Amino acid sequence: MRMWMTPPAMMCRKHLLGEHVECHMFLGTMIKNKSLKGYVDNNLFEMKSLFDRHQKLSDEMISRGYNHQSLIDYNVFLKAIDGYPAVIRDSKVDVDQSFNELKSRCISCGKK
Repeated sequence: MRMWMTPPAMMCRKHLLGEHVECHMFLGTMIKNKSLKGYVDNNLFEMKSLFDRHQKLSDEMISRGYNHQSLIDYNVFLKAIDGYPAVIRDSKVDVDQSFNELKSRCISCGKK
């Protein structure tokens, strides 16, 4: 699981839909209060951005004509954040590093 934090319009279908699913997976992990330290340590997760990121991905999906019906309840998101220490809640993905990684993996994303 990872959050690329790349502008969704620059992502190919595979990575756009993949990150969208992973937002739901991250939320499920948070609801279960499982550790996310490894994701934070490896530049893969921004907890406080999860709700907004999901919305941006969903908006891009809709703009491309994809059928999006999996909303994230903001109150569930807020409740899930509560159990985590500030070091996890305040984590940030290095956007440049993440985008360079995405471009190196995906020719389609690199072209956009």
